[in-house]
Amino acid sequence: MDNLPAYVKILAYLFVVVYMLSVPLETTRGEIVATLRDFRLMGYALLANLIIIPVLSVILARLFDLPLEMRTGFLMLALAPGGLLGLQFARVSKGNRVLAVGLLVVLTLVAIVVTPVLMSLFFPPSEAGKMPFAWFMILLILISIVPLLIGLDWQQRAPAAAPKLGRLLGVLSIVLFIIATLAAGKYKTPTLKSIGLGGIVAIIVLILCAWAVGWLLGGPEIRNRKVLAIGTSMRNVGVCYSIAAHYFPGTDVVVPILAFSVISIPMNMLFALITGRMLRDTEVSTKLVEV
Repeated sequence: MDNLPAYVKILAYLFVVVYMLSVPLETTRGEIVATLRDFRLMGYALLANLIIIPVLSVILARLFDLPLEMRTGFLMLALAPGGLLGLQFARVSKGNRVLAVGLLVVLTLVAIVVTPVLMSLFFPPSEAGKMPFAWFMILLILISIVPLLIGLDWQQRAPAAAPKLGRLLGVLSIVLFIIATLAAGKYKTPTLKSIGLGGIVAIIVLILCAWAVGWLLGGPEIRNRKVLAIGTSMRNVGVCYSIAAHYFPGTDVVVPILAFSVISIPMNMLFALITGRMLRDTEVSTKLVEV
């Protein structure tokens, strides 16, 4: 399976950088720190992503009797939380954007540390190829954490102008997201034919289960529930692809990973749009009751 063109990857990374820069400009350092210190919510997020989703994935892989290589890629997705595009879906759904950034940082770091370790435990060394993807892990940190720190610094230096700049960058991130998604679509869509009907259904069921798990563990606030539902369903395709390309070269392990990207993006966009409208309707009803 060929890699995506460089310009598509650059667009995707640029989207993350711009988004991560926009959020702290619209938010104070105290709000972000408070979100990270919500140990109950962060604990539920880790429970959902590191325990519940992997267990569900094992069950689904056996239920749909996926071939060995397809099953390997499918289970690899379950072990890698922190999908980058979950940030944009959180914005579209009008979820808690600060929580979305906090989850991205925490889950990305978890994926970088945990996923390679779990891979080495689940697969014998004799089956392992070279894994020169450390550069990719460093890249994930640079495009997610560095812009966040820069945005926090700008917010402190120019608190009056920061919110307006943050909103402009937020709009720019939406444009970049749309362009990157459309550009990548034609390269990823053929993988749906390769994975077969059983694999497609397994991915759809996994996403539906992830929504339910995230929603139930998200607490009483709808804004948090939406973010946790989306964040749990968006697995870290970038980490998985990097590992699969070097750990299992010349196999179909990468197929379910790319297929997941093709399926999860439109599903989560639809979920974000519906839940975003739901929140608006709830707010309108609340105001009418108060009046």
